[in-house]
Amino acid sequence: MAKGVWILHKGFRRIKNKFMTEFWYRHLFYRIGRKSSVSHPFYTENPELIQLGDKVYIGPYCRIEAYPPDGMSRRKKPTLTIGNRVTMEHAVHISCAESLVIEDDVMIAGRCYISDNNHSFDPLGPPYKKQPASSKHTRIGKGVWLGQNVCILAGADVGEGSVIGAGSIVNGYIPAYSIAVGTPARVIKRYNFDTQAWVKSDGKEINVLRQVQL
Repeated sequence: MAKGVWILHKGFRRIKNKFMTEFWYRHLFYRIGRKSSVSHPFYTENPELIQLGDKVYIGPYCRIEAYPPDGMSRRKKPTLTIGNRVTMEHAVHISCAESLVIEDDVMIAGRCYISDNNHSFDPLGPPYKKQPASSKHTRIGKGVWLGQNVCILAGADVGEGSVIGAGSIVNGYIPAYSIAVGTPARVIKRYNFDTQAWVKSDGKEINVLRQVQL
């Protein structure tokens, strides 16, 4: 009985998400691609500046917002672009002020934070919340995997096929096909296409599935 109720619940939730995406969110966003799904509850700000690709999945309790620069015409162009087949688990928060790109096939675990902007923090100025924000272009490359609670800060550039370990903070450049962990994140392994193995910085082959915890 419990299993049957759970299957019914999942089916009802899927239908509800599809209905809300097709008949509500599709008219709010700059663009939503084919077979994309936005789960309820969901919070957004200025969705007319946000573009979603095909087969994007946005889990429950996500918050995706865009804050356009002063004087920018509404619906002129998206400032936040999310590619095809991107998946976001629960409670992901994405904040864009000017230029943030998430490329195709990115996997984002729960409670990640991704941003292209920061508040100023001059202690001699007005309260921090009243100080102007600054922004830097932020990019997450194709096929990247962000572990649980990862923070991607303004100006970060995460290369294609990289993995960012749970709880890490990225504030700079991560090369393609790397594994990075820590605060701030540092590269601990790179993928060697000649040997088809993940290797440490000294070039010694390792088994990433056994020796790396994400």
